Amino acid sequence: MATIALKWLKRTALALAAVIVLYLLAALAGSLLPANQDWQSPDDGIELFIETNGLHTGIIMPVWSDVHDWTPLIRPEHLADPSLYGSHILVGWGHEGVYRNTRFWTDLRPSDALSAIFGSDDVLVHIHHLKYPQAYPYYRRRLKVSEAEYRKIAAAIEARFVLDDHYRSQPSPGYGQQDLFYRASGHYSAFHTCNNWTSDILQQAGIRTGRWTPFQGGVMRWFPESPE
Repeated sequence: MATIALKWLKRTALALAAVIVLYLLAALAGSLLPANQDWQSPDDGIELFIETNGLHTGIIMPVWSDVHDWTPLIRPEHLADPSLYGSHILVGWGHEGVYRNTRFWTDLRPSDALSAIFGSDDVLVHIHHLKYPQAYPYYRRRLKVSEAEYRKIAAAIEARFVLDDHYRSQPSPGYGQQDLFYRASGHYSAFHTCNNWTSDILQQAGIRTGRWTPFQGGVMRWFPESPE
């Protein structure tokens, strides 16, 4: 019996290792294959940024522009200190347990990891307020999009917010004074992560990204570092 059990454990471990390797190879291939390959950034357009903290990616957008106004959904009074309301917002989407408990890889809990891998409808939009952000070589890359592309980005993100009976967004505390989580819709899994979400939003607007980008590196590779 012990021999049979040992063989079963070895086979299970090998099968699990094979699945992980295949997933990583697929993630690499998906991040290298372009969607919207012929896209060109306009000379004049809306300035956005793509940002990573090494785990999550998100899109930085102006709170207000001639094209879109975020203030109906994201209000100064949602913050404990409204003076921290930004000129821009960093927007991401992800698994509630991972988002709330895992700001960095070292914070990841096994229970949250398992829930994220197998899938969950418990998801959030994360909003971090910024004032006049600038590009930085590794973690924040500048991106210009047309007005039409920005409208598509904004519409896709707005559709993720879950509103209450009075059509208001539903904030809850974030990591600090300048960020908040909002109730959201969608299904998170190993095949649709927070980083896939970032790329998917951009893809739907016609912007060039990797076809499947479950990790932050697969998103960032498509946005070159801005010149000094």
